[in-house]
Amino acid sequence: SKKVQNAARNFSAVTKMALTILKNDKVTKGSMNLKRLKAGWDEKYLSTLLQDSAF
Repeated sequence: SKKVQNAARNFSAVTKMALTILKNDKVTKGSMNLKRLKAGWDEKYLSTLLQDSAF
């Protein structure tokens, strides 16, 4: 259905944006997985990522 297609596209777009934000982070050393986990655990780190992003 149309809703399912839109949901898949929206999820894909949000996922790509999140990975781009993590990839552009030059402050934290480590893997993408480590950065993703840190963003989930540390609200200050997440806030910094979002403020520094161009989105």
